This record gives sequence, C-alpha cells and structure tokens, in this order.
Amino acid sequence: MNAKTDVRRRTALAAALSLLTSGLVVAMTGAQPLQAAGVQPNPLDKPGWILDRHDEFDGSLDTGLWVTNYLESRTPEWRSRARYGFRDNALVLRIDNDQPTYYADNPMKVSSIQTGQRTGLHQTSPFDHSIPTVMKYAPQYGYFEIRAKSSARTGIHTAFWTVGKQDTSTQRAEIDVVEHAPGVHGLQSFYYNLHKWSDPNLPEAGNTVSVGFDMTADFHIYALEWNPTQIKLYVDNVLKDTINASPAYPSVFLLGIYENAGWTGTVDPNATQPKEFVVDYFRAYKRADTGGVVSGATYKIRNVATGRYLDSEASGVMTVAPASSYDDQDWVVTQDPSGAWTIRNVRTGRYYLDTDGANNAVLWNSGEVIADSLWGLEPATGGYRLNNSRSDRDYMYATAGGELKWNTGSTDSTTVWALERK
Repeated sequence: MNAKTDVRRRTALAAALSLLTSGLVVAMTGAQPLQAAGVQPNPLDKPGWILDRHDEFDGSLDTGLWVTNYLESRTPEWRSRARYGFRDNALVLRIDNDQPTYYADNPMKVSSIQTGQRTGLHQTSPFDHSIPTVMKYAPQYGYFEIRAKSSARTGIHTAFWTVGKQDTSTQRAEIDVVEHAPGVHGLQSFYYNLHKWSDPNLPEAGNTVSVGFDMTADFHIYALEWNPTQIKLYVDNVLKDTINASPAYPSVFLLGIYENAGWTGTVDPNATQPKEFVVDYFRAYKRADTGGVVSGATYKIRNVATGRYLDSEASGVMTVAPASSYDDQDWVVTQDPSGAWTIRNVRTGRYYLDTDGANNAVLWNSGEVIADSLWGLEPATGGYRLNNSRSDRDYMYATAGGELKWNTGSTDSTTVWALERK
C-alpha cells in the first residue's frame, strides 16, 4: 500500500464515493488489492527545485490539471473517454472488456489523461471533429516524476510521455519517458525515446532501458529532467539515460494504458491479469529561483551576501554595486551547446563574464567563448552558484570591498547569486 496518511485515505474514500456517479469513473470493488510498494514515495520537497504542479490521486483527479479524453479531435468524444478509478490513494487507468475501441475500424482501446488538448494535437490526422484548445499545464523544462506500476499482459502497453503544445506546426516532438510493453520488452525493460516528428531541429533518439526489476510487481519512481540541451531519465532517483537534445517549446504530459496499439502483440483473451496502469502520484517541479534560468533572457545578477549587483566598468573591470537602471548591470544569460552558460553584458562593446589567472580576477572580455568564460549554474538557497568551467577555477564571489573574484571551492554565502529576470 502507498505510504500515505490515514487522514488522506479517509478523504480519498469520501471523494471516490462522490465520483462514482460519473460515467468516466469505474468502480474498483472487484479489483485485486495493491501489494506492498517496491520503492517508497519521494518527499514532496526536492532540493534545488520548486514544486510547480502535482496530483497525489487521493480519490479524485485535479480537474484543473487533467483532461480525461485522449486526443479527442481524432475520434468521436465518447470513444476517447478514459476509464479510471482509485484504489489505495492511487489512480487506476483501466482497459475494460466493454470499453469501446478508440476508432470504429481499429481494435485499439485507450484510457489516458493529459494536461492539455487541442484540435490536431500530436498529429493532424486522422480528424473527426474540432475541439476547444485547453492547456491546463504545458511547461517548458523542469523535473517531472511519477510513482507507478505497469500491467503485465501481451498486447498492452503503458506510457508516461509528452507531446509538444503545437503552437506551430513543427512543435510536435514526443518524449516517451516510460513506454512499457510486456509483450515486447518483457517485465524489466521499457522504451525511452525522443521522436522529432515534424521538428526539424531535433534528432530521432532513444534506447531500451533495462531496470533489473519486474515493473508490474511493485511501485517504482520514473522521472524526466528536461533542460534546454538534454533530457535525462531517472529510475528510482538514479540517472539511467541521457539524450543530448531537447524540445524548445512547452509540452503536454500524458499518462495512459493502451490495448492493441499495433506493435505490442495480440491480447490473450484468457489472460486474467487486470489491464491496469496504477499511478500513485504525478509531480512537476521547476528550477529554484523564479522557476529556472531561461536561456537568452536578460537578468540583473545580485550577490545574496552583499545585496549588490554585478556591474561592468571600463577596461574589463567588474564590481558589485547598488542597483541602478543603467545597462551595465544587465546581463544576457545563454546556455551553450555544452550545457554551460555564457553571461554577456548588454552594453555595446562589453562581452562575456570571464576569469583571469592574475589575482583570481573576474572581468569582462572582448568576445571570446572559452572555458574561462563558461559557467555552470548550480542551484543554492536563494539563487545559484556560478562555477567557472576551467578545471582549476571554481566559484565567483564578491569581496567586502566590491571586487569580483573566483575561488577554488569555498561555498559560503558570498558565492550565491540571485538571477532577477528583466
């Protein structure tokens, strides 16, 4: 059973009873009880991240987060409805024997919830009818986590995935965080993919990931870390795979179970295993400090210890100074293909924040981008530490006299910088 409180169980039971009148909610009374969890839930707080949205599935769906029709514009509305219920404070997405197929002329069935919807989402065809655009949650970048148990049955697959919000025709990339088909992968492996579809800026990439445990026996934690240059897969809080490419636009998240999708084998009509995808929670986080640094945006950069701002002066000199409206305190922060960041002054003729070997100085340069002028942004309480990319130089800090220096590893408060977006 989930490691959640008795209070939440009582609340969930009351909510579930009130929802049984809905045509979308399927009673769970005849289902088998959940078994003891394989991996316990993570704490809700995650160091370096801010909780953005979440649903603990305590007996109901957050209607401000989820749509319960799967890509509705492709098929009549009644065919797109999810079958779902709740058990032990977890969402149970189901494929039922009496459930209509998704298409009239195709055996596929699906029960899916998703955080946004629009006509033609994911692919423009097939088309059945137009629907309103409803984007309840479509983030760009962050950390996204579920705790879930798959279903062991040939012809079934379960999926935790994303699709581009599609404000333009090229914003269709798909990230399959977990796509598990027991008839294809067995019980201990799944697909982790990036499909570019019509996005010309992305490659096709993906792997079969082996986890070393039965994904259908117990709950495990699956997570996506998505930044401007990479997508990273975590299983039970351990990094399992990295794809060095990233959709550069907001995306919708989906949780679903599918039968007869065309690549997962034939369903055995005599199998007794319930056709379920059980999800304990969905959690979405953004980077700490204003939700993460946006590549290409302009910031004022404040030293947390002194309260003064990163300021450029003539001849490469850098200081920290009281806030001003002049552009010598404005900095464009851009992520380099390496994953490190450049920090360029807005004033004409002044370029990148740089380090020098003489006297551990930090200065601005004349335009070169090398290790000296590349920085890692490491989340810290109140902001970020700026870690120089040269292996012999570490964190930028401010002295009591207003000078900018780099050190070789100290992490006191003078090394923390708040990035205040303009």
